[in-house]
Amino acid sequence: MNNIPTISIVTPSFNQGEFIEETIVSVVSQEGDFFLDYIVMDGGSKDNSVEIIKKYEQILKKGEWKVNCRGIHYRWTSQKDKGQSDAINHGFHRASGQIFGWLNSDDVYYPGALQSVAKVDWEKTDFCYGEGMWILHDARDLGLYPTFPPDKYSLYFQCTLCQPTVFFSRNAWQELGDFSLDYHCVFDFEYWMRAVFGGKHFRFIPKLLAKSRMYPENKSLSGQHIVGKERANLLATYYAKEHLSKFRLFLYKRKVDRPTHRRVKMLFSKLNETVKK
Repeated sequence: MNNIPTISIVTPSFNQGEFIEETIVSVVSQEGDFFLDYIVMDGGSKDNSVEIIKKYEQILKKGEWKVNCRGIHYRWTSQKDKGQSDAINHGFHRASGQIFGWLNSDDVYYPGALQSVAKVDWEKTDFCYGEGMWILHDARDLGLYPTFPPDKYSLYFQCTLCQPTVFFSRNAWQELGDFSLDYHCVFDFEYWMRAVFGGKHFRFIPKLLAKSRMYPENKSLSGQHIVGKERANLLATYYAKEHLSKFRLFLYKRKVDRPTHRRVKMLFSKLNETVKK
């Protein structure tokens, strides 16, 4: 990999005009010694999303934005797609970077996130991940995402990675392939499993990298019944022939599953309080 990497970020979006400007700003304002390749994949929004996306194209073209990295290549498209994973796949096929990541159009990067990713030794790393913060609809902190090292035991119980904090090499993506269109809610979880079962190396960055917005209309929350069915399908697909140690399963249930359930219970409690207000 070159000494100065190019990081390709894809933002899939559909009718997210309420949040997408905050998302775009969090990407194009990143500082560091890297080139940024930013691709916004809009699914044919009917709200003001495209207007906001075009706005930043013009601002960057006119040089009206202070670029704090080596350079920004910003492009976008707006057309009907087959869903979030399809949009991300098309985005990565257009990407020019050596490092890939995606940021949904209601999520946000912390300042310095991409510089932390650029500093990773990508010659020895397939995936990296950091800490994530759940935030409310109005961007107030809600609580830390329950992050744990991904392996066959931790993933058996939970999706232990906060998606917007995860980045991976172009080589890893080329070997693992596109995101599955068979999963509506847990396609990211399926990809982490595919990577772990494929022997990919994950490196932890002990910093807050991204904020994941949680609100009642959020796909992960509004589609809990779908999440449950898709997760069961994942377990059946990946663990059918696995002989996991009962003792390690017991340990991981205490180490990963129970703390995660406590954190999620807290999440729903705070969200309910917000809705009542």
